[in-house]
Amino acid sequence: SGCTQNLLLEALDDLGEDNFKRFKNKLRAAPLEERYKAISWLQLEKGDPVDVSNLLISHYGERYGVEVTVQVLGDINQRDLAERLTTCETRARNVPGHDKPLFILSPLPHPHPHLDEHFVSQHREQLIQQVMAVDGILDSLCGSVLDLEQIQSIRAERSSMEKMRKLYELVPKWDNDCKDRLYQALKEKHRPLVEELEGI
Repeated sequence: SGCTQNLLLEALDDLGEDNFKRFKNKLRAAPLEERYKAISWLQLEKGDPVDVSNLLISHYGERYGVEVTVQVLGDINQRDLAERLTTCETRARNVPGHDKPLFILSPLPHPHPHLDEHFVSQHREQLIQQVMAVDGILDSLCGSVLDLEQIQSIRAERSSMEKMRKLYELVPKWDNDCKDRLYQALKEKHRPLVEELEGI
């Protein structure tokens, strides 16, 4: 968004001519994350603050563009400017309605259409198909979630898939506490599967 670009431009403007040259020199040698290419000296050399702030955002996106700028400002002892830029950027991002940055550094969990759903409801299909240790899970749930009659009717099913399907017929009636217990039991018996579904 224009907001971040203005912050970058203000910072570069404040450098003054000599420091701006040093900034450009340092920028072309700045260590970058692997996925990024350095901005060519051809583009940087003649660039004024407007050009360079444009280049930073077009090459690195907003978040990382600011990071690289802050890092280079630190390298040329412009720590006050670096600090100001970080503070402004954070504040700008927290303003309601401000465009979210185009580039998020931390790996975010994948936005899931069922984010408000409990793990056991969200992954119903995979769990029915892949959980084998159903008897052990039933033992863990005995008394706290399932009564003996329910357990016997589930155990009467032939295959583990049918047992899981039968178990899942009860799940919609459960509160989150019961679902948590099932989740814990699944984690004890099938940790690799649960972690894979959680995307760890």
